[in-house]
Amino acid sequence: MTTQTHDQPGTVFIPAIGDHCEAIAAALRAYGQPSEVLPATSPSTLATGLEVGKGRECMFSLMIIGGMLERAKQPGFDPARSALFYPALSRKCVGVNYTSLFRDALASNGLEQVEIISPDKANGFRGMGSHPDVVRGLIWHGFIAIDLLMRIQHQRRPYELQRGATDEAYKIGLARVIAAIETGDTNRVVSALAASASAFEAVAIDRSVPRPRIGVLGDFYMLYNPYLLLDAVRQIEDLGGEVEILRFAKFFYFINWMREQDAQALKNHQVALEVALENAYQHQVEADLVATVRHLLSDENPHEPKASVTINDIKRYYHVGIVNGGFTAGAAVDMVREGCAGVLHVIPFLCIGSIIASALGNRIRADLNQVPWLDIIFDAQGGTNVRTRLEAFLFQATQFERAKASVARAASQSTERKVGETLVAPVRSVRVATSIIPLTVQ
Repeated sequence: MTTQTHDQPGTVFIPAIGDHCEAIAAALRAYGQPSEVLPATSPSTLATGLEVGKGRECMFSLMIIGGMLERAKQPGFDPARSALFYPALSRKCVGVNYTSLFRDALASNGLEQVEIISPDKANGFRGMGSHPDVVRGLIWHGFIAIDLLMRIQHQRRPYELQRGATDEAYKIGLARVIAAIETGDTNRVVSALAASASAFEAVAIDRSVPRPRIGVLGDFYMLYNPYLLLDAVRQIEDLGGEVEILRFAKFFYFINWMREQDAQALKNHQVALEVALENAYQHQVEADLVATVRHLLSDENPHEPKASVTINDIKRYYHVGIVNGGFTAGAAVDMVREGCAGVLHVIPFLCIGSIIASALGNRIRADLNQVPWLDIIFDAQGGTNVRTRLEAFLFQATQFERAKASVARAASQSTERKVGETLVAPVRSVRVATSIIPLTVQ
């Protein structure tokens, strides 16, 4: 939409976390900043990252630098006009220290001219084009739209009558949303999502045989990457399940809560107010986009709960001030409460937060009627016996779902009153598996 502004990088390269990152690149291009997403994480890119690592880094850092080095090998790459986008992370994550690793790895490969940027208010959102505030709004619209496309894809694909039809509808929808973002107009993103609904509606489905819904949790950079996720979504569907992946938006609402709390602790009321207003805006964008495809979603509560819900759930198991590891616990409770019959937790090797979350699993299960919970670890050596473990896990989830349905039917029958009966004994309340931890909002 505009020509490139002064003092901006030549091309910004976005880590390949998933399709959501295509929204970042498209929004930057819309306002004058050339940008592209790095190659998807693969055995090759990860091997490159492992070669430059010291053996103590988390998977996130290795996938990023591996992807950047692989891209630099391709023709036409200009180090002097290239920048690696590395988002500013929470101080609670060791990832804040990895920019030094990136610089060393780049320099060792003759790429010391490549800049590493983390756009924020302090640096004037360098690398985000001529209108960074507008770009941020575009990115958020893209995040929510892609979140919704994925949810529809995962909720309908297991029941499709023509194999591959749902994936084709998703591709059409994603292309529409990305094209709309590149126009720089948020209203067009809303319209593009609404138009995408027709492609999904055209896919014939059969829900006569119900499937247990499996909540998939883990670090955000793994959840939307089939290779790092060990292709768990497809495997679960092949084994008779339906997947609910942790939504991208949930991470950001949680981060907003932390930012606001930090500002209040420092008595910086102006910043706290700015964060609160930004959070309110983001929730409103979500509501607007959900409304366009609500009829396609099977969720009883299609909107992401406020961060206060997640915080209350975390407090039951972990100190909120530590954060690292507690987020997964809160998200797991929310997923089971909303109907998931099993929790699959994918752990990247050497991630402290994920290891802590795994350790909390037994306590969480005890409060959720022993809902099936499976931890699988990605260690870059292949998914040994993952299929066998998933088969047993899906069997447990199916049994859990049937038991839950049986309890619900019993509860419904016990509340029926006989016609004409004048005295009816009080009915004892029956606990349903997904409602042991109530939904509470501060």
